[in-house]
Amino acid sequence: MLLEATRPARGVSGIWKNWLFALALGLLVCVSDIRLPGDAARARDGSEVETAQAGSAASESLIADIDDVRLIDASEADYIPPGEPALLPFDRIIHEAAGRYGLDPNLIAAVIMAESQFNPAAKSKKGAKGLMQIMPVTADALDMTNVYCPEENIDAGSRHLKWLMERFDGNIRLALAAYNAGLQNVITYKGIPPYPETQAYVVKVMGHYSAIKNASVAF
Repeated sequence: MLLEATRPARGVSGIWKNWLFALALGLLVCVSDIRLPGDAARARDGSEVETAQAGSAASESLIADIDDVRLIDASEADYIPPGEPALLPFDRIIHEAAGRYGLDPNLIAAVIMAESQFNPAAKSKKGAKGLMQIMPVTADALDMTNVYCPEENIDAGSRHLKWLMERFDGNIRLALAAYNAGLQNVITYKGIPPYPETQAYVVKVMGHYSAIKNASVAF
């Protein structure tokens, strides 16, 4: 009788042991999945660092692209005439001078391109200065105060070109030859002087003139 009375007690004890083991196992599994605050912070920081590095790389790439564009020297790059001279440098000044002296703004732009490639600080070995390469003697005759000032230079060069065209009855080639070699030399030779530089100059300006008007040739 005594043995039979104690058997249920052993069964209950075994159940409790099994239940406690299962509970302990469950707690162990839960604890293993818990991240300490430091671990979570480190994981978050790592993610933020990766995101920041990616953003920084993209930013540096954009800045590099912008710098590449800004570092291009327009004076050395190939010049591609746009559809309208309104897109050329110093457009407003060129058109104002053209209106003032009754010249084609495309012709003024062509002369500037041949003379200085639109560099207002240009200076030749002979002493010609500015956008339209005004010689000191011409600058004095036209009462210029600052030959490197785009407004003054384009105004003076356009005024001089207009005067030459009037002397040659609107003949653009002879006016350009005189602009390069001097009025007296054109008069002496009764045409474009036989100077290779002057002959090449006239061809160059006329080529620029046609290209700007037609927007079809890169020079």
